[in-house]
Amino acid sequence: MAPDQKGAAQRDAWICFLDESGVSLRPPVRRTWAPRGQTPIVHHHGHWKRASMAGICCYAPGGSRARLCFHTQPASYNAHTLIGVLKQLRRFLRGSPATLIWDNLPSHHSRVMRDWLTSQRHWLQVEYLPAYAHDLDPVPPPTPPPPRLRLHQPPVRFQK
Repeated sequence: MAPDQKGAAQRDAWICFLDESGVSLRPPVRRTWAPRGQTPIVHHHGHWKRASMAGICCYAPGGSRARLCFHTQPASYNAHTLIGVLKQLRRFLRGSPATLIWDNLPSHHSRVMRDWLTSQRHWLQVEYLPAYAHDLDPVPPPTPPPPRLRLHQPPVRFQK
């Protein structure tokens, strides 16, 4: 391991990957086919408009165990609710030191979050992922098929 990548190992810290996502329980509004002048109506039940989830994959020092920490709430995440998630992470890890790998969501860099993270340096170190790195992408971009295999061409018809 490179000398600049041994921070979590030297601190005997958990490595935690955190990501948030939002879902909607209402069907999306999209265009669809219908006879002219007859607008299709999509009926749905339920009044809960959005839910947000945060998942944290935690790996123990030395890689001996892994844990999954999960948080849900009915509204979107902001800096204050993410601070609550990180407080729960500390309880989940029983106060053990942690290195958090995080993306660059604006609320991760807000003044409130920055001040709180500064006060938590005794147990939490944050490393941000790059905005986008092609060389770290696990799925290569699809390559177009050769011209003879392209799907937009009509099928070959055989004569009897």
